[in-house]
Amino acid sequence: MSSKSRNLAAYSIAVALAIIILAAAGTASISALEQKIMEKEASDIRTLAIATEGKLSTVASLMEATGGLPQVAGAPHASQITTELHGVPENVDAEKRQVAQSILSKSQDIEAIAFILPDGEMYIEEPFYRQMNLTRTNFAFRDYFQGAVNSGSTYLGEVYISASSGASASAVAVPIASGGELKGLWIGLVHLQNLDRFAKDMFEGDDGRRFTYADQHGHEVVYSNEIVSALEGAGKPLADMDVYKKAISGESGVAVESIGGKEMLVAYHPVRAPGTTWAVFSIQPYESIIKPVQDLRTQVYSAIAIAAAVGVALAIVVVAKKS
Repeated sequence: MSSKSRNLAAYSIAVALAIIILAAAGTASISALEQKIMEKEASDIRTLAIATEGKLSTVASLMEATGGLPQVAGAPHASQITTELHGVPENVDAEKRQVAQSILSKSQDIEAIAFILPDGEMYIEEPFYRQMNLTRTNFAFRDYFQGAVNSGSTYLGEVYISASSGASASAVAVPIASGGELKGLWIGLVHLQNLDRFAKDMFEGDDGRRFTYADQHGHEVVYSNEIVSALEGAGKPLADMDVYKKAISGESGVAVESIGGKEMLVAYHPVRAPGTTWAVFSIQPYESIIKPVQDLRTQVYSAIAIAAAVGVALAIVVVAKKS
């Protein structure tokens, strides 16, 4: 092999190695950026889940503490229940109503308080206008009632449409017992709109993400008929989606789901609620969240192409000079 050929081969190898190193470094940078984005999504949803657990735990603790008061211990005026009032009159069992009113004045996360008899009949609800707005008097069919009675402990029920407000609702139910006998259920209706606001406030200014919760039966927490489901268009019920199944089973992570014909990045995490498990999700277009990675990939590919072109050009110059 001539000296010229050896020099050209050595130069070609050097250029090839430089391109390989550049490609490897670029690929590593792309992977690191992608991992950083995914870790942030996972971290944010974990932070929200833990904070939500704290809020629900506070509601449960408040209901349990007040449920132990003597004023709440029973239903001494149950004989005065009427179907017209959907419970007892407003001026009956004033002490229990005062406890309920005190809770409502202290907690923004509880929008109504009720006491339900062991057979499911409504005894009182505060504010009283909600009691008057009820369309039925027996609530033994509600998930919160059955969950608390069957478990004998505090239980957060599934999301349902409230008979008194017409909006989505969920309730924390505390069994009230004396001498081993169930006297009734002390109920706190969770202010679901506050959960939505709570998530938005935690990540204020991040307009690209939508946060949503789902209960133990796969019902999305949509607190108003005017709010479009964040998971609408997934092509299957929420309960059948892998991200929901994983979150409810205690797993957390980030996945890409097709929703409404678009690829969406979904971060998911379980929310350990009183007596059950809910799930929380953050949802955003995959294209927008992954754009920095795509931009970096374009830059890396461009740099490799430029390096290759420069290498070829220099090789041509070297060959020409040696001729």
